[in-house]
Amino acid sequence: MREQTLAKLTDITEEEQFILIEKAPDPKELYSRSGRFIIERRHMSSLSLGESTAAVCMRRHPRFREFPVHSHDYIEIMYVCDGSITHVIDKETVTLCANDLIILGKDTRHSILSVGENDIGINLIIATELFEDAYNKMKKNSQLSNRRIESLLHGDGQPYCVFSAENSLPVQNIMESMIEQVICERSADGYILRQSVGLLICYLSALFPEQTESDSPRESMKKTILGYIESSYSTATLTEAAEMLGLSPSYLCRLVREYFGVSFKKLLMSVRFETACGLLMSTDLPVGDIINRVGYENSSYFHKEFKKRFGMTPNNYRRSH
Repeated sequence: MREQTLAKLTDITEEEQFILIEKAPDPKELYSRSGRFIIERRHMSSLSLGESTAAVCMRRHPRFREFPVHSHDYIEIMYVCDGSITHVIDKETVTLCANDLIILGKDTRHSILSVGENDIGINLIIATELFEDAYNKMKKNSQLSNRRIESLLHGDGQPYCVFSAENSLPVQNIMESMIEQVICERSADGYILRQSVGLLICYLSALFPEQTESDSPRESMKKTILGYIESSYSTATLTEAAEMLGLSPSYLCRLVREYFGVSFKKLLMSVRFETACGLLMSTDLPVGDIINRVGYENSSYFHKEFKKRFGMTPNNYRRSH
């Protein structure tokens, strides 16, 4: 990490000033509004940096005092920028050093021992839905997956997993980029942060290839078919897909129905409408341009199908999202 960035991170925060003069409120009062010490993301986002109530926000871990046993209603990733930080999880002591990350599953109960001035940790506060969606998209569109990360999303899964990014410049660069945006500049684009979380999950999954599942021929073919449709949705045809895969159209049609439970046409429509929704939410493109971009020439047909799927017109969908 750049010395300039690290120097900014060592500054004493307002919260830490109160800790040092022993006037800081009880953490339970500061971070939780429930009877039990469960930190809520919607409350935490107002005490963090980034967009308020955002799906992902960030804060520096407070130093100079122990953080008592607690849990969260979100996924938390702690990245150690310098020094070391020790968690206690189910009576197990887990010490993180510089460039280590720990991912804590929702509802994981843990405490954090007091740290000194040069022990710098950054917490990513991530909505469980965003984390799960990013992981599922990775599995759907790449050869990567990681059992340890996936188990964090299950109620009976493991409570945490630790990764060392000491030899992973991509992970270090992603974290430093997010820290620069949020902590140092105190401004961030929510879309960039959400995409950064997805990219971070990809690189973490690739850190330990021995724990990465290999796809069966069936899964590889499913991803190949879906990859073709997602990259060529505006012009994709069953005939072209069959030629690219070296299969007959009728055989490919049977495979698609077997793998996805729908016809090739319906799978293509699903991708087109999913893409259209993304464009409606993330761009100011006129609806007519979006209709053409996703491969439809008949706008009345698109509007009819859109309303059937989502219960509203494209313009209402854009406004509601």
